Amino acid sequence: MKTIMALSIVMAIVAMGCSSMKVIIDYDDQFDFSAYRTFAFVPENRLPEKPKPDVIRDPLFEKKAEKEISSILTARGFQAAAAPHQADFLIAYYATARNKATVTPPTYHIGRFGRRWVTPGHVYHYQQGTLIIDIIDREKKELVWRGVGSNVLDRSDPKNNLLVAVEKVLQKFPPKK
Repeated sequence: MKTIMALSIVMAIVAMGCSSMKVIIDYDDQFDFSAYRTFAFVPENRLPEKPKPDVIRDPLFEKKAEKEISSILTARGFQAAAAPHQADFLIAYYATARNKATVTPPTYHIGRFGRRWVTPGHVYHYQQGTLIIDIIDREKKELVWRGVGSNVLDRSDPKNNLLVAVEKVLQKFPPKK
C-alpha cells in the first residue's frame, strides 16, 4: 500500500515538472509590425521602489534576459538601436516567481467485511514562474504586443527556466497576418 502511495506521489511530481509552458500572446491586430526594424529596452527597466514581493529583482538575471531577448530578435533580422529614442519599438519585461501548492486530499476506502482504511493526502509545494514581455511602439507610446509565459520552475535552477521562457514567448513575435 505504501508503495502505491509513493508511486502515485512520484508520478504527480513528474507530471507537474514535465508540463509544457503555457504561453499567451495578445497584440493589436490592426498594427503593421512589418515597419519595425530596430529595438531598444525601456530605459531603466526597473520597478518602483516597493515592488510586489514575488517580482524578481536581480541585476544578473536582467542582464541575461536582455542578452537572450536581443539574440533572438537579432536572429530574426531586427537590430539593436544605439539609443532608445532611435528605436522603432521598445521592450519591457518582468519576471515573477510565486510559491504554490497542489493538494491531494485523503481517500477513504471501505473494503470487504466493512474493513476501512484511509490513504493520506499530500501537499506538493512548487514555484510558478511567469515572464511577461511587452513590445511598445516608441512613437505612439502604446503597447502593441504582449507575451506571457508561465510554467513550474525547476528548483535546481529557476533563473534558467525563465531564460528558456524568453525563447518560447518570443516564438510568435512578430505576429503573422
